[in-house]
Amino acid sequence: MGVQPAVLNRSPGAVDARQAVTASSSGLALAALPLSLVGALSTSIGDDLGFGSAGTGAAIAVFFLASGLTAIPVGWITNRIGAPVAMRVGATLSGLALLSIGVAAGSLVHVALAMVVAGTAIGFVDTGASAWFAAAVPGHRRGMAFGIKESSVPAASLLAGLSLPLLASSFGWRSAFVVGAALVVIVWIIVPARPLVRERAAPVASSASPRAPLVLFTIGIALGTGAATAGATFLVPALEDRGWDASSAGLLLAAASIASIATRLAMGYTTDRLAGTMWTFTALAMAAGGVGAALLATAGPGALVGVGAFALLAFGWGWTGLAFHAVLTSTEAHPALGAGLVLAGLSLGGAGGPAAFGAISAAMSFSTAWAVGAVALALAAACTIASRRMVGRAA
Repeated sequence: MGVQPAVLNRSPGAVDARQAVTASSSGLALAALPLSLVGALSTSIGDDLGFGSAGTGAAIAVFFLASGLTAIPVGWITNRIGAPVAMRVGATLSGLALLSIGVAAGSLVHVALAMVVAGTAIGFVDTGASAWFAAAVPGHRRGMAFGIKESSVPAASLLAGLSLPLLASSFGWRSAFVVGAALVVIVWIIVPARPLVRERAAPVASSASPRAPLVLFTIGIALGTGAATAGATFLVPALEDRGWDASSAGLLLAAASIASIATRLAMGYTTDRLAGTMWTFTALAMAAGGVGAALLATAGPGALVGVGAFALLAFGWGWTGLAFHAVLTSTEAHPALGAGLVLAGLSLGGAGGPAAFGAISAAMSFSTAWAVGAVALALAAACTIASRRMVGRAA
């Protein structure tokens, strides 16, 4: 990654850390909203536009694929245009995608094209947030900052859920997308119009961001994300297959998802006080998630299933903020590019994991699919540990 980015001025007061966290969280929640709304309102959208659950799955996969394939190039762009501009671009693209679906969507193809735009938009927001954090947030507070930012993704799901009783049931599903598009104004207000203060461009040696460990870490992120996303997607039908009623399974999913938010915040807080531990905690969380998947694969109908679900979602999906933090420490001079690598792993795993889990569960069983997920999370932890050691040797 022998690029020559501008070095950010980290002088005290140059940019406000609280504004960085607030803007990044609101921007990411908006960027994730198209995905959340398409999922939450899929029945109404499909009935109106003439497609079923397979079409919804395809639209969601397109979002993740677009995000994964564009994340690294978008990181290069963000590195050139600066964090505030990138975040405003991402917010605008998300708003356009929401407005396009809400006003003009007439088929699955139209929805899928809008999801391509939305998937690209989240890359601008995520890479912009990492660049901004590098400039504004002190190193001993970045764990918590990334934990708050990543918790905004479940917040988008919460907004999508609230849209059902508040908007869709009275005004139709399109109203939720139109109202969501209007949130762009809030992000534009929070994100500053001026660029962050920069010093003159300075060359950065390629050794400052060793390529091999970051690529290996990206592979680990993809494996871990794939297993965790599949777990969140298929937990309810897998539990129903074991005889659980839908309400109980849904409550368990909700509780485990809240635990995931709490884990992101708690691990961010902890790593801020134990400097340099974000790699270790990421690997431990992945491994704990793997144990949860293994319990789901082997446990009977008793309480261990609930323990497995909590471990899988709370830990196996609670490390994403730490991943951004870990990569930022290794790509300090050009954080947007590092964030692009993390987002590529998250997105490609999000696209491939549920598809693989669904295929395995259909061809064999849910237990087999959970076992494969456990192996994927164990491999993800191993990739993380190996990446950390390679980074240490390079340093």
